[in-house]
Amino acid sequence: MNKFGKQCAALLLCAGSGLLPAIAVAQPDGDAIDQVIARAMDTFQVPGMAVSIVYQGELYYADGHGILEIDHEGKVDSDTLFQIGSVAKAFTAATLALLVDDGALDWDAPVIDYLPEFRMYDPWVTREFTIRDLLTHRSGLPLGAGDLLMFPEGKTTRDEIIYALRHLKPSSSFRSQFDYDNLLYIVASEVVTRVAEMPFEEFLEQRLLQPLGMNDCRATRDRVPDSASTATPHLLIDGKLQITSGGIGSVSAGAGGINCSADSMARWMAFLLDEGRTADGEQLLSTAQYQQLVSPVTLTAPPPYMREHAGSHLSAYALGWGVSTFYGQPLLSHGGGLWGMTTFIALLPEQELAVFASNNQMSVAPRAVVNELLDRFLAEQTPQAGKDWIAISEQVMQERQDSGEDEVARAMAERNADSEPSLPLEAYTGRYRDPWYGDIRIVQEDDGKLWFYSGRNEPLQGPLEHFQYDTFIARWTDRQLMADAYVSFSLSPAGRIERIRMKAVSPNTDFSFDFHDLDLRRVDDSD
Repeated sequence: MNKFGKQCAALLLCAGSGLLPAIAVAQPDGDAIDQVIARAMDTFQVPGMAVSIVYQGELYYADGHGILEIDHEGKVDSDTLFQIGSVAKAFTAATLALLVDDGALDWDAPVIDYLPEFRMYDPWVTREFTIRDLLTHRSGLPLGAGDLLMFPEGKTTRDEIIYALRHLKPSSSFRSQFDYDNLLYIVASEVVTRVAEMPFEEFLEQRLLQPLGMNDCRATRDRVPDSASTATPHLLIDGKLQITSGGIGSVSAGAGGINCSADSMARWMAFLLDEGRTADGEQLLSTAQYQQLVSPVTLTAPPPYMREHAGSHLSAYALGWGVSTFYGQPLLSHGGGLWGMTTFIALLPEQELAVFASNNQMSVAPRAVVNELLDRFLAEQTPQAGKDWIAISEQVMQERQDSGEDEVARAMAERNADSEPSLPLEAYTGRYRDPWYGDIRIVQEDDGKLWFYSGRNEPLQGPLEHFQYDTFIARWTDRQLMADAYVSFSLSPAGRIERIRMKAVSPNTDFSFDFHDLDLRRVDDSD
């Protein structure tokens, strides 16, 4: 059901909360909001979506639309749990802020003060790397470095992730540029575990979620009760929706593990808009630490379509938040994406306005809906407003898809299809090892084809299709991965295969398939 300011005393912020009066803006009614959501769901073929809005200290809207899973009757409502992906990074940052308030942690202390085994590739960087650096994507590591340890179903512990970091080579100087990462948020969750002397998941739930009344939310999917209403992730494959396993393991909780409802996310947004105060007026997080969370640290490049349509010419990353502008209004936002589920959250603090949307499909619908609703709230006071953000998002998505397909087609057309491998296929077989990822095997099966098998990541297996010369394409048997990869073999001076380098075939492949960071060297089976 829709809720328009009826739960202020019990749920969110009330008069006297200390917020400055908001600028008067147009208010889309419930029917208009429903229509925006319905149009986005139809445009992007979304099975189910949940949306909540907090405005001027009250719960303005919270509702669910569509279904939990295709071919089933379960309906999405405002209590349905969605996996919010990287929107959870702000929660991880907040747990660290609570420890700073406790006097147990210092933002600018070296990570090795809390995790003595922590190492980066460069010893100097190891010594200088601070808690703040864990959260601000300026480590020098390339985009998504090491995500294959977890994704799509990596068998990896947090200890193994911490150890792997010393082998991941930087692509830029320390603190020189923005490159999004997940591994360092997992390290941050381990810092919480060590300092709080309790598992990160328990600390998150006990010290943050429960005091905010977010009692249905859980730090990871495996902590969700069986009785809870949960959305099932879906993918759109060749125009048809398919159920997928989705999600991430508990090891990745700090990077994006939280499962939460639209109702509870409204409580989170109210807490943020009131700078760290709960619905009861308790200062759960100090104002000083709230300001730390939302203060810009690393400069970023705003998406071109946001520059063009929202005037977002400057942007940065804070601690778990993107900081930019929307029609000149200060904006805090973050997206989240897991396999088969995406989420977006945005706050306009000066307007006392926040919007959350999540859907159970790998789509841009949540971002489109949030931007559309922000636009409508600002329409009367902002001459630039009145954009069709659903159409804008659809165009951006289509252009990206077309560009990727063109690049793949061009590569296929330009290859030397008549070329042959340098050696008989059996010469390519064997075990290959990357220092941070581990082992893969190349096997010649009974049908004569070469196959790729990952010891760490079971879904990464499939036949190698010859592309040209000593390069093949791994066609993963799980076609939902949408991540076929070039597998290029190199010969030693003696004419023996000694090395494999990889790269995604399509530029649209999810960045968490960081095949290009692998440097696989042949090893003897006895090693």
